[in-house]
Amino acid sequence: MHRWPTALSAVLVAAASVTALAPRAWAGDAPIGHIGDTLRVDTGTYVADVTVSGVAPCDPPPGFGYTRSGVPVKSFPGSTVDRADVTIRAIRVPNPYIMATNFSFDGVTPFADAYQPRPSDAPDALDNVLLNAPNGAIVRGGVYWDAYRDPVSTVVLLDKKTGYHLAQWNL
Repeated sequence: MHRWPTALSAVLVAAASVTALAPRAWAGDAPIGHIGDTLRVDTGTYVADVTVSGVAPCDPPPGFGYTRSGVPVKSFPGSTVDRADVTIRAIRVPNPYIMATNFSFDGVTPFADAYQPRPSDAPDALDNVLLNAPNGAIVRGGVYWDAYRDPVSTVVLLDKKTGYHLAQWNL
């Protein structure tokens, strides 16, 4: 009879430890707006005002390269390169490069395909201009995706390290 309380408490402790290891989803706290809206991103470590002003197909930027086993981007039927225009105003940052190491703008389709941002050698690529964004700086740049199935309908700002949902813009 004394085994049941011991077994039950062991199961409860195991269940609590598994849920403690899972990352928290911050989606309830993340601001959601439409393209053109300026949303405040406050992580506790840094604060920034972020605006996604447009998403449109474009030509592949320099350094975009190839996708999936060496096949050029334009060879897939219906494949495009989509670009989002992003403006970020650093309100409070501990160092000028923290947003470059933490921000990831994912493009999501209406059917829930999520495209990761692609690296680019374009001089106005957001990753390049975010490397030096001290307090009060305003930076503008582009985020590029290889949209190989459907066009992007939602831009989601995620924290690269934790996966937290920081902000979202709907087209």
